[in-house]
Amino acid sequence: MKRFVHALGSAFLTILVMILIVYGWAFIQMKLMLKSQPELFGYSFFLQPLDDMMPDIDQNDVVVVQKGAPYKVGDAILYFDSKDSLYKLHYVVGYDDATVTTKSSISSENNEPVSTNNIVGKAVRKVAFFGAIVTFFKQKVVLITIGIVGITFLIISQYMEYKPKKKDQNTN
Repeated sequence: MKRFVHALGSAFLTILVMILIVYGWAFIQMKLMLKSQPELFGYSFFLQPLDDMMPDIDQNDVVVVQKGAPYKVGDAILYFDSKDSLYKLHYVVGYDDATVTTKSSISSENNEPVSTNNIVGKAVRKVAFFGAIVTFFKQKVVLITIGIVGITFLIISQYMEYKPKKKDQNTN
């Protein structure tokens, strides 16, 4: 029983530490290095906030974007829309040297052309439903609960390990 309680506490704290490492990395990337999304080895990770790319990309899917990758008509690209001050993920419907015209899946009309300087990169993969996990772990109450449960299990396991053992009354 002692080992089980100790292992459970260690598991909760390990999960908490891993979450804090990921959040720390994202914080450093976005707040200290002033990047728009967290990056790793030339790839950026974008949480699709809207449902305008359904059914291909659902709301709250995480999309992996290769920064600076060449794109063609039909590719999904991530770009900064200076009109709305938002990052958007839409399909390329046309481009020239200076601008790119995009369109969402649910709209029949093209968006206004965007400067090629505002293109972040090409979407290369989506991680379905991962955004729900990210959103869940963003809640402070979840992180606090994981930490409290982990610390509680470790304290209980340490108490069980080091509490004084009762002496056998039959031995004199």
